[in-house]
Amino acid sequence: MDYANKIPDNDFPSDGLVLIFEDVDYGRSLGRTSKFPRDSIAFKWADELATTHLQYIEWSPSRTGLINPVAVFEPVELEGTSVSRASLHNVSILEALALGEGDEITVYKANMIIPQVAENLTRSGKIVIPNTCPACLGEAEIKDLNGVRSLYCTNPLCKAKKSKLFSHFVSRNAMNIDGLSEATLDKFIQGGFLDNLYDLYRLDRYKDEIVVMEGFGEKSYVNLINSIETSRNCQLPGFIYSLGILNIGLSNAKVICKRFNYDFDQIRQLTVEDLMSVDGIGDVIAENFTKYFANPENKAIIEELLKEIYFAPVANQEENPVLEGKVFVVTGSVEKFANRDELKDFIEKRGGKTTNSVTSKTHYLINNDVLSNSSKNKKAKELGIPILSEDDFLGLLD
Repeated sequence: MDYANKIPDNDFPSDGLVLIFEDVDYGRSLGRTSKFPRDSIAFKWADELATTHLQYIEWSPSRTGLINPVAVFEPVELEGTSVSRASLHNVSILEALALGEGDEITVYKANMIIPQVAENLTRSGKIVIPNTCPACLGEAEIKDLNGVRSLYCTNPLCKAKKSKLFSHFVSRNAMNIDGLSEATLDKFIQGGFLDNLYDLYRLDRYKDEIVVMEGFGEKSYVNLINSIETSRNCQLPGFIYSLGILNIGLSNAKVICKRFNYDFDQIRQLTVEDLMSVDGIGDVIAENFTKYFANPENKAIIEELLKEIYFAPVANQEENPVLEGKVFVVTGSVEKFANRDELKDFIEKRGGKTTNSVTSKTHYLINNDVLSNSSKNKKAKELGIPILSEDDFLGLLD
């Protein structure tokens, strides 16, 4: 407790305390288990909670039509930064918290990064769920999927869907086109430069208009066109992920491509049964995937995109398949790798699979904060799944 009380006065952030033997040689002689060293023990400080008042709920549309509720509250200091917003993820969470404007709530940062609402102390339950989309004013409806209630925009021409889809398409793990922020994409859409995804590869038609836009110029335009040209040579999993197919993340795209030998002509004609033969692909994902490629409008867009891009040849992806058959979830910050994507790539090149959710099929959760009370850690503990730090993971390979 004395150490915890000193944290606010430290010149550096701290999320816990590690006790270790002073005699290094003796400590090393104790060895380690498959998960932990025997010469030390770690304690995590309780999450820093702050009390504030909810101002309102902002409804944020996404490319899939999902309209996410976001809690906007009076700013508070958490883990050294000012926080005033936290995603509530879906209507079920909103209703479980019984939120209302002006309610007194407690908030914290999961893994010291992601703001979350912990508890509603007032529970007035006065929030009215909208029946229209805030972006297009089209009809919005609540859908119940596997017991989770979420709000969706039903308008297929919603401008927010288009903007978010373009933003997703150009993102780093997708087609990786630099120089296209969401604000810039919105300007291009409103200017009539972009209607379908393939229009990105035909932006040179609007050079005269773009170079005189605010924030642009000849140099910015050239950099953008060069980035677009570079993206023409792409990896198939990144391309499939870029299309914004519901429930198809980069990990699922990689697994499908690997299972079907990176043959896009075969992949876009797969049946639900074909896809369900892939480890980790269930009926919901399989149906979303096949519906997307069966849609005539999507088919036409893909044919135009294939005139603009080409898929880079795939080298032998597995350097040493020591992780064959093992499923990992990576969460929190990393230290040994540049980012989580690099760690995931490291796992996949060794035959392992990475997913975003902890389930009964998960073999390991990698989280440097092994004692965290995050939702993923709690789920892993409930299911008896080992939680590994990066050092534990690298030790596992050894």
